[in-house]
Amino acid sequence: MGLFSNNEAEILRKRNLKELEDKRVRFAEMLAARGFQPEECLYVQQNGGFAAVARQGGELFLLTGPAPGAEEDFTFRPAGRARAYVEDVLIKSEGLGGILGFGKKGGVGFKMVIMPEEGEPLEMELISGLGTYLEVRPDKRGKNALLGLKRRRGNANFVWDFMPIEREAIDALQKRWMKIINGVEA
Repeated sequence: MGLFSNNEAEILRKRNLKELEDKRVRFAEMLAARGFQPEECLYVQQNGGFAAVARQGGELFLLTGPAPGAEEDFTFRPAGRARAYVEDVLIKSEGLGGILGFGKKGGVGFKMVIMPEEGEPLEMELISGLGTYLEVRPDKRGKNALLGLKRRRGNANFVWDFMPIEREAIDALQKRWMKIINGVEA
């Protein structure tokens, strides 16, 4: 059996990725029809999918995306006059800190809880060494891959574009997004 054989697990994985990309393209088309082109977004990988906060023209929006194979769909909702708060997170490493598979890796970061005017709060964890994120900013070139109307090559999952969270980036991310959401420095 070769490395890229078409066993049942691989067939299921490819089908799940295709279905996820179908959902993403429909979601991007719906957002394009609404004229949604945010200036800033913060995406955080969560349960195989993502949670995000976006700002367009002074308004905040909350988005979520499912994991491959999940029954859920992408969600989009205005947050109104949302408020946010953060809780520091410290995860101590255990054993050899995950080196050579021994122990458990640790991390430092924060959990941001966004309280929209209506509806359920959205929680986003940014923990160095353990999580991934993608930030779209007006001062950085690049496009918002979630909103692309063309299919991604090989039905690539959008969260594969995310970067590991570096410890040095934690403070700047927290300050910038607390100011964007709450309008004041954290």
